[in-house]
This record gives sequence, C-alpha cells and structure tokens, in this order.
Amino acid sequence: MTRYHDYEPEEWDEMVDTFAEPGGNSALRRATRDNPRNLPCPTCHCLNRLTPEDRAHGYQCNSCANAMECGGEINYYEGDDEEPYDPDDEEYEGYSDSIASLRGE
Repeated sequence: MTRYHDYEPEEWDEMVDTFAEPGGNSALRRATRDNPRNLPCPTCHCLNRLTPEDRAHGYQCNSCANAMECGGEINYYEGDDEEPYDPDDEEYEGYSDSIASLRGE
C-alpha cells in the first residue's frame, strides 16, 4: 500500500473516505454501514464481494479483476460457504479507528 505521506493531506483523506484499499490497486469502494459489502461479484458470483457503490460503477471483485488483467483463472462460486452480511457485525464497528489510523492521526 502506498504511504499516506506520498499524497497531499486532502487528497489522501478523500482516498481514505472513498476506497477500500487507499493507495492500492483496488478500485473497490470502502464498506460502511451505509455502503455495506453485501453484494455478489457479477463475474464469479461469490457472495459479499461488492458494495452498492461498486455495483453502480460496474465493478467486479478484486480476484476477478486481477485474474482478467493478468490472465489468471476465475474461481467461480460453488456453494454457500460464506456468512450473509450482518450490519451489526463487529467488523463494521472499527471503521472510524481504521480511518484515523490510515490518515496518520
């Protein structure tokens, strides 16, 4: 991941607020309570890979994007081995701390 000091503070703050992996290769949007990662990938159909914003931009999951860009194989969804999205999951409670950390606060 690119370090936050490689960007102007305002530019980095916008990236942290927008992207799941700010400074990285992924274009996927950050998951929040208002933008949960609860949608399947349109390519491999794996569950909980995209947010509503990702879908609105026509994205696919990182695994499929990397496979298509690098000539790899796509691993298609074969069963219900993932838990459905739960908005009360503790995973979403730490976002404000994670964002502050990414901003160097």
